[in-house]
Amino acid sequence: MLLNNNQLGVFVKKIKLQPENMAKYRDQLTNLKEKLEKKISDDTSNGLKVTKYLIAGSWKKHTILKPTGENPIDIDLILFVSGDNNVQNDLKKLYDYIIEYLKAIYPQKDIDRDVDAEGNTKSLTITFTGSGLQVDIVPVVSLASPAEYVWQPSRRGGKKYITSISKQLGFSANLRKNNPSYTSIVRSLKWWKNYKELCPTDSEPGLSSFTIELIVAYLDEEFGVETNIEEGIIRFFQFMSSPNFPIIKFSDSINSVPATFDSPIYVADNTNKENNVVKRLDRTKWQEIFDEAEAAFDTLNIAQSKNNEGDTIQEWKSVFGPSFNIK
Repeated sequence: MLLNNNQLGVFVKKIKLQPENMAKYRDQLTNLKEKLEKKISDDTSNGLKVTKYLIAGSWKKHTILKPTGENPIDIDLILFVSGDNNVQNDLKKLYDYIIEYLKAIYPQKDIDRDVDAEGNTKSLTITFTGSGLQVDIVPVVSLASPAEYVWQPSRRGGKKYITSISKQLGFSANLRKNNPSYTSIVRSLKWWKNYKELCPTDSEPGLSSFTIELIVAYLDEEFGVETNIEEGIIRFFQFMSSPNFPIIKFSDSINSVPATFDSPIYVADNTNKENNVVKRLDRTKWQEIFDEAEAAFDTLNIAQSKNNEGDTIQEWKSVFGPSFNIK
């Protein structure tokens, strides 16, 4: 039995963060933005300084899911830092500055600082205890060239890479404009990834939400925009379980894919072909992802062959979990 967009829209609505539940997070974000704007306006220092900020991540891209025990609401806060051309060679100095900056804004809060084995900072997070909102702090430094590009520290610690935040957000906006079902397809696949426990962690590689967004975008570009949610989901699983996974790259990006790479597949950041977003992926984890995608593809094809709604729903539940329903 085929499921139409209205039916699958019921499931998507269940897993997305509802507008009525966004108010508490939006209030905290508004407060944070007001504090940042005042701090930026009042800062007259000659050294390091934050010149502007952007809210990014799934909140900005309209693909955010409702929180669960394992997956709280998290938002990326991009802080643009200037005032020291050599700070890219001293990430400790950059992170120490950001920590003091955030403490000045929120003196009552602890700044969660994740470090690697050598003591290098990997990430900074502000957690709002009332709502559980997590704000991941991402410091970046603008480059003179190419325009709109920045360098930012890797969240895995110790390294930097070049990307464009504005181009990433513009890319996502165009995808949503060209395909009204894009966010529904991405949300569904993110839910599958979470349900099957394929998410990357500090200790284990996995399939990130950003990777899913890029692959769905690539499929729309290469094979045509798919507005049918069911077909978009099945197309993703078919592609992921193909034995001949291509190098994924986007034309409107800088640099070239390296001649050699260690990961079993290559998915380039849509702004810079040198950035492999699955760089940490090893063959063992990729095989797990491949097997789950293949199983999902087979299962949803079986679901389409069923003659009644109940049997069809049961097949979908095995892919997306017990929360799947169309009523």
